[in-house]
Amino acid sequence: MAEPPILQLPDVDPTHLAVVIRGILSEDLAQAERLRGAAQSLARADTQETTGRFLALLDVAYLVASVDGLSGDERDGILRLFESVTDSVLERDQLEHHFHALDERRASTSAAEQLAAAAGDLRDDDRPNAIRFAAAIAMSDGWLGDAELGALYELGGYLSIPADRAREQVEQLIQRVEGRLR
Repeated sequence: MAEPPILQLPDVDPTHLAVVIRGILSEDLAQAERLRGAAQSLARADTQETTGRFLALLDVAYLVASVDGLSGDERDGILRLFESVTDSVLERDQLEHHFHALDERRASTSAAEQLAAAAGDLRDDDRPNAIRFAAAIAMSDGWLGDAELGALYELGGYLSIPADRAREQVEQLIQRVEGRLR
């Protein structure tokens, strides 16, 4: 199978792109509500299971988006997007602290091991949408590279989603984003 091309979205205001991405992520109302509810649980320091399941979806997306490194602007954009998706229940400082801990774990754990662990912690109802969610976060900087696509396929493997189905999900998302940017 040939390597998929790198996606480069047309030049667009980053704020507009973030609005488009947030809109797409919010369309799955059940998932959006679970994210907000879990964010509230995390903010209240509720049970570890609830917190872990919420963080798993954010972790998967962050790990995919950061597989090729994050510039300061890209990291800020992702943090703003996560803050927005959770309706600001989680403050930027909380998210920043959590993602800093993920970055530090890379010293002792490979990215593949981190991704596998986060995928294993996903809620059953978040598993079918995890690839699209992670891809949306990864393309929030305006492009999707080979390393990110590879991480999405790897995520699909951990979720028992064949590569062709994972690619189909990513391509559908790309079409939706591009359609809304026109």
